Amino acid sequence: MTPSSPYQRALTEEVEFLARLFEIQRRAFLPLQWVIFVLAFTFWGLSRPFHWPPPPDVFALFAVYFLILAAETYFLWISRTALRQVRPLCLVAYVADIVFVTMLVWFDSVRYAGAAAAPTDFYLLYFIVLLRSFALFRTARATLLVNALIGVLFLMNLFWQDTSLPTYSLRNNLIRLAFFWVVVFMSAIIAGLLNRQKAELSAAREKLVRSENMALLGQLAAGVAHEINNPISIISAYAEYLEKTAPPDDPRREDFAAIHREALRCQRIVDGLLGLARRSSTERVPVNIPDVIQQVFSLMAGPRDTADSVKLEFLQPDGDLPHVVADRTQLVQALLNVVLNARQALGERGGYVRVTARPQLSDNRVVITVEDNGRGIAPEDLPHVFEPFFSKRRGGTGLGLAITKRIIEDHGGTITLTSTPDAGTCVEINLPATPPLRRGSSAKLKKLS
Repeated sequence: MTPSSPYQRALTEEVEFLARLFEIQRRAFLPLQWVIFVLAFTFWGLSRPFHWPPPPDVFALFAVYFLILAAETYFLWISRTALRQVRPLCLVAYVADIVFVTMLVWFDSVRYAGAAAAPTDFYLLYFIVLLRSFALFRTARATLLVNALIGVLFLMNLFWQDTSLPTYSLRNNLIRLAFFWVVVFMSAIIAGLLNRQKAELSAAREKLVRSENMALLGQLAAGVAHEINNPISIISAYAEYLEKTAPPDDPRREDFAAIHREALRCQRIVDGLLGLARRSSTERVPVNIPDVIQQVFSLMAGPRDTADSVKLEFLQPDGDLPHVVADRTQLVQALLNVVLNARQALGERGGYVRVTARPQLSDNRVVITVEDNGRGIAPEDLPHVFEPFFSKRRGGTGLGLAITKRIIEDHGGTITLTSTPDAGTCVEINLPATPPLRRGSSAKLKKLS
């Protein structure tokens, strides 16, 4: 299931990031660190015969780095490291790498450099260090700051290690620094592409899981409807019969009415569950959105529990609104759910429900908005409004908006909901249109009673 709140989604993403970081550090970076250590120690000995055995400070550098690698190996391969410990462990290892490379370059090019020694090449290890930052830090800002710090160290080492003439020194340093930042930006681009692909794969996976869940829900709903509808119908019929035949002064009449009411509510829940999970065959044809809205208003023109206190308004364009390829019955059901929710949100206080249809010229779509000036929705409830069975209204099933979302997404559209407490709610439905849209359409207000 997809996490139901931003906090849960953020927590899930953090856990996935730490698990991925643990595997990268364990299987890629740690072996690479050991290779760097062995090669650096070997080449130091081969290129510095006059400084062998290594001086105490150089030996201390290699010894401390060896102990850090040994400890890191223990925590990553032998000990059971918790996920909350992965980030601090990787940060310590990352800082140790930066210090090791910086000190190694300084020892090789400044402190123990020969009189006619060529510039050291140990500074190339900085490229490996900066590549690690793209796996270690989640935000581009943190990665850029760390790489800027490494760039400063890299520049300092370039001036430390260069033994050529001043003119050639400046030229060589500029070339090396330019190449360094080329690697940084190319790595950033590659990391961005990989992250985008990961986000797309994650979205596809969530959509697949949601589809599988809906298929299972459909099977469950079909079984529930078959097994429960008949007993519920019998209970409802008997309760209605007992209520009608009981004497007017019988105190049990209220109990019979309650049984009948709740039985009908169970039937609505089962029917709504079937509507949410069912993927019935659809007949999609070009549909005129104003006609659909007119049909929705006509369906709501019957008896209302809020009488005439709620005004239904339709704002449509003067020009031709493009058609939408859709199943008309399903589209009517989706819009009816949204308008009915808006009307019920107004309650006895009354108000207006305003429906707007307009073309979106930029990408050939039709936008339908349903606004009301009701009580609005609490901010903590907004992430849950499209979840099945979530309802704050007494007697509500919590399936109307979930069914609407499923229908709109099946038609290649999107639905969003915004709300301000005590100011009202706005639902926006965005559907793909058929022909190219005409420009220059204005809007006029038509009120339907």
